[in-house]
This record gives sequence, C-alpha cells and structure tokens, in this order.
Amino acid sequence: MDVFIIGATGFVGTAIDESLCVRGHHTIGTARSETARAKLQARGTKAVMADAANPRTLVEQARACDATIYCAQITDADAYRVETKALRMLARALAGTEKRFVYTSSVWVYGETGDEPAREETPLAAPTLVARRPELEAITLAMSGLGIRANIVRPGVVYGRGNGIPAMFVQSARERGASIVMGDGTNRWATVEVHDLGEMFAAVLEQGHPGRAYNAVNGDAFAVRQIAEAASRGAGAGGNISFILPTALGPFSECLALDQRVSGARAKADLGWTPRSTSIVEELEFGSYLPSRKAS
Repeated sequence: MDVFIIGATGFVGTAIDESLCVRGHHTIGTARSETARAKLQARGTKAVMADAANPRTLVEQARACDATIYCAQITDADAYRVETKALRMLARALAGTEKRFVYTSSVWVYGETGDEPAREETPLAAPTLVARRPELEAITLAMSGLGIRANIVRPGVVYGRGNGIPAMFVQSARERGASIVMGDGTNRWATVEVHDLGEMFAAVLEQGHPGRAYNAVNGDAFAVRQIAEAASRGAGAGGNISFILPTALGPFSECLALDQRVSGARAKADLGWTPRSTSIVEELEFGSYLPSRKAS
C-alpha cells in the first residue's frame, strides 16, 4: 500500500519507513526543509513539502495514500493546538474513505502503574507533559465512526541506534563521568527498541483491529538505575551514576520518574508482534551507544 508518514525524518519515523519498505509498501514522507527532503530522497522515500503546523499541506497526500501514520514530534508549548488542528483536518479529509490512520501516543499517558501492568483499557492518568494526549487519542479513535480505520500506538521509552531518551545517560557519563538519574532510580521504565517499534507500526497497518490502541513494549521493566549503570559502563564511566532532584527538568522530569509496567499482550494476540531485539541494558552497554557503533 501507499503510506504517508507525517514525521518521517524523525527517530521513530525513520524506523517505520524502513520496516514498511522491507514489507513492500511504498512510503511518502513529510519534509519541512530542503535538508529533510534530501534526507528522505537519499534513502529512497518520496518527499513532499508539508508540515503538521500547517495541516492543509497534509490533506492532499493523505487523501492520495492508502494509509497515514502520524508520528510527528512537536515539543513546543503550542503542540496541543497544532496537533488538534492537524488531526481534525485529517479526519474531515479522510472521512468515509475506509483508509488506515495511525496516531503515535506514549505509554506515559498511563501515569504511575505500580506492579500491575497497564493494558490498553487501563484508565489514563497522564502527567503534565502529556496531559492533553488522551484528548488527541480520543479524536483519533472517533475517526472510526467517520469511516476511517483508525488506531493508536503507545510506545514505551524508545531506544536503539545510539539515539532516543537513553542517550542522555550516555552523554552525561561521557561529559561528567557518571550517568545522571532523576530521583533515586528505583522506578521502572517500559521500553521498546526502535526497529521492533517500526515493525509494530507495519503490523498495525496490515492487521490492526480498527478503533483499538496498542501498547508497543518489549515486556522488560528495568529499574532506571540499572539502565543508567549500563549506559555508564558502555560509555567508559565504570557504572558510575549520580542523582539529581526529580523536578530538575520540569514536566519532562515527571515523565522520566514514572514507575511503569505495561503489557504488550494485545499486540501479540492481534498482530503476532514479538519484539526480537536486545534489551535496553544490553544495547546501552554493548550495542549502538558505543562510540564506534553509534548509528547515524
């Protein structure tokens, strides 16, 4: 199928693009600059000049494709307004087409889970940074009543290719001799490797049950302290870590300090999705985060 990827040049968008192409799909990605256009074209992806902040630029390509994946990462204070406008405009444009649409959310919307793994039907308790995301999910799921085959993917903390949030541990270990941890490091992260995540999106497009959310997690629940120590060892800092107040980075800190266990059972049952990559601890200590192996 022809798949329009909004956010195709990003960390997650790139992995989605690669997985879809391997499966024989044809991908078209958004580019907000000539540099982004060149990046997409260099890997064989058709590029269109478009931006979620100007959602009218998305409509024509979304209508022309069989499916659309929204994985743009908007981090400024206006993100909620931008994404709300984009999703609503896409909903109007695709109504009645029975085309596929997938919105990228996050397991952070569950808030603290404790020891009982959160499932897709678990009530949401989103912290401040992602407090409006449940509303964006609701807009997406409402598309199913408009004749659009809509799904949500909620990834855990994404790692791999020397990138993502875990790279912060590596950077601090190299620069300061210790990986910096928010709080006491006893909280657990639900995680997913980026290639496995790309495979999940492809499976959702091909087999997902319309109107459903899917957790994209590999089942690990390492304490953040373990993750940081592995990053420190891989970075040559001997496993040294240091602690800072869990409020040091504002609302982002609140998300990093969440203690979460999340179930991926629905994705396995519906999609046959089985993560196959190494754990976040192994990857940080022995894999792509090592200076000689970091992916570009």
